[in-house]
Amino acid sequence: MTLVVPEPGRWTIRTWVYGIATLFVLQAGLLLYFGQREQAPPVRPPFRTVIHLVSDEWSSEQIQRLPEMNDPTLFALPGESGFSGDAWLRPAPLEYKPDRWTEPYRWLALDEAGLGGGFMRFMSTNVVAPPLVADQPVPPLLRNEVHFPSSALPQQSRIRFDGELVSRPLLAPLQPRSWPHSEILSNTIVRLAVDADGRTLLPSLAGECGLAEANAQALKIAATARFRPLARSGRDATGVGPLAWGRMIFEWHTLPLTATNPGSIQP
Repeated sequence: MTLVVPEPGRWTIRTWVYGIATLFVLQAGLLLYFGQREQAPPVRPPFRTVIHLVSDEWSSEQIQRLPEMNDPTLFALPGESGFSGDAWLRPAPLEYKPDRWTEPYRWLALDEAGLGGGFMRFMSTNVVAPPLVADQPVPPLLRNEVHFPSSALPQQSRIRFDGELVSRPLLAPLQPRSWPHSEILSNTIVRLAVDADGRTLLPSLAGECGLAEANAQALKIAATARFRPLARSGRDATGVGPLAWGRMIFEWHTLPLTATNPGSIQP
């Protein structure tokens, strides 16, 4: 005996059409049902600006006379005269009141047993000598002491050299004369150069003594003075140099006007 298993039935085209149409109608109904719900409108923020309408001519004229009404940036830019002035350009100052707190006094304890201890230790380790004012020597009294030179005063006029002329000795000593004068004469200074042959060049007065005759004699002595010539090894290519520059300083000796001293010039 054999069992026959029935085959499952297949959907026909008509069944498929009815099924798709039923699903389409069901989906459309759901969309219509849930899509028609009304949402509550959003709550608008309150408009806090108050607008006043001007109805009379006098109020309109007064508003037109305000200087702020001619400013084109009154509502475009923030300003103290516009609506933003009271909002954030002139904020109210914040009142800060800090808490004033002070620490209570805490008195240090007094050590009565140690009072005067530091002073006693100082006195025991430091010996203070009494001031000995009367034992100091008496300072010397100030007095004018006349200074006498140790060397004798020159008894005749003399000549000194400085600069490069110190190393150029004279061929013959020079002895200027003494001058009778009522006052002491200062020095006559003659600036000059000496060539390689020992001749003097370009003598000129660099300092006068106050007596024209003495200055003229100084120039004459400087022009006629002769120095020791240089060796050939010490001369330059021209044979005339090098020039030695220096000064002749005439220290004049003066005589009383009643005395006479002819003197002599030794070139």
